[in-house]
Amino acid sequence: MTEATNEWFVDADVVSKLSTAYTGALTDILDGLGYVKQSLSGNFLFPDPTMRMVGPVYPVECTPNPLAVSHGKSARGLFEMLASVPSGHITVVQMNGIDASIFGDLSITALQAQGAAGALIDGGARDVHTVRQMGFPVISRFVRPQGFIQRGDWVSWGKEPVHIEGVRIAPGDYLVADGSGVVIVPREVAAKVADEAVDVAAKEEYLRDAVRSGMSPVEAFERYLVNGETRAAGGAQASGGAGCCGERKAVQQLERGARTTTTVAPPGASRPSAGNAPSAPTAAAAASRPYRGRVAEGDLTRRAGVEQLEERGVDVVALREKLIDAAAAEFTTYYYYTVLRHFLAGKEDYKAIAEDARLEDRSHFELITPRIFELGGTIPFDIRDFADRAGCPDAYLPNTNNGRLTWGADGADAVSPADSVEILTVLLEAERCAVRSWWEICDMTFGKDPRTYELAMRILNEEIEHEAWFIELLSMERDGVARPSGHFKRGEIGDAPWSRNKPFGHP
Repeated sequence: MTEATNEWFVDADVVSKLSTAYTGALTDILDGLGYVKQSLSGNFLFPDPTMRMVGPVYPVECTPNPLAVSHGKSARGLFEMLASVPSGHITVVQMNGIDASIFGDLSITALQAQGAAGALIDGGARDVHTVRQMGFPVISRFVRPQGFIQRGDWVSWGKEPVHIEGVRIAPGDYLVADGSGVVIVPREVAAKVADEAVDVAAKEEYLRDAVRSGMSPVEAFERYLVNGETRAAGGAQASGGAGCCGERKAVQQLERGARTTTTVAPPGASRPSAGNAPSAPTAAAAASRPYRGRVAEGDLTRRAGVEQLEERGVDVVALREKLIDAAAAEFTTYYYYTVLRHFLAGKEDYKAIAEDARLEDRSHFELITPRIFELGGTIPFDIRDFADRAGCPDAYLPNTNNGRLTWGADGADAVSPADSVEILTVLLEAERCAVRSWWEICDMTFGKDPRTYELAMRILNEEIEHEAWFIELLSMERDGVARPSGHFKRGEIGDAPWSRNKPFGHP
């Protein structure tokens, strides 16, 4: 997809050069450019190791939905998606755990008729005997006869990147697959990688011929310098700066050093003349030291913060989805606690404690939601979808048929649907679910994602307190046993001492 025209585009020269390269060489080249996690595991291999697949990516994302067939969206969406795949592109499908097959012989026939270059599925495929006879390249995580339409729905196609095993796969990136596996070549470096692949292939062939002819492998390596190796002064390999942005930082330090040398002189020393003044790095010298991160300078579609998480083994998509589920649980709990609190009539001390938990759950929602967007996600635009995916069960008022009872009509408001013990039990179990959810997020991010961990830990601290509060009340109310929580009155109702975002200097 070209940025200028926003049209789907296949660079025939890039495809031709990548088609002659093997995936091992491509990963070596990408490593040298700072793209160190661009290949998929052995879960994604051709059944026939002689097959190949090369082309730009057309990403598709699905979501589990056991009611999809009743909505009538999945089947129509499938054929709309198939019709949208541009010629020469590889359809890459992220099924997000749907235990079914999305493509069979009918779907593959449609893709083949569209001129697609292949398909890769993080999920299932079926009718494989027919598909193999068609000669259309397909890689799937598993094979299973049961279909997608009854079990899934659509998130997007052709618009947003997908992630498979922590590898970001964006529209227009190039996918190369052979008998050794799958490599994703980011669009912004595809032309450079393709050119280097041709050069590496030639050098490796020369090296093989030299070794076969009796030359020492070390001598052959020094002569042909495969995998981007270069000679440095004295035969040693030149080393750049350390760290994620080492080479770029080295250029900046060199520039600062040059400025310091030319502007600061010891007392009594003469200023260097134009002929012997240290020279600042030229534009060409800076260009020879490219930024080594996966996110190219000026690229607004990718995030260095996400890149670093992926480098540390965080499944960012799974983490983001878990945060959305947890945020939905906090938001809906705030709503349900409103109802539960109102029906604790006559128990004003209980109502005050429930109010603390209620308002602090709202604070949790507001605290964690920005992190979802920072990770490249969004909360659902439909509040019904948001509530449906909450990570904890709905905290319904007891004895209301899961909230369906109409209360307050025809004199029915003479008796409360639930007593304090029943309401406290619901409050307690809601807090326990929250404790488990945020603890899981802390485990996912500890030592890898300090920002999410810090936010989740603040929320977890308050959820643990909430659980202790309701254990104390329910123990005495139901069992007549004292199990103190250590609770002291908040500075104000819903103070949220751990999770509220307070300005600097707030008392």
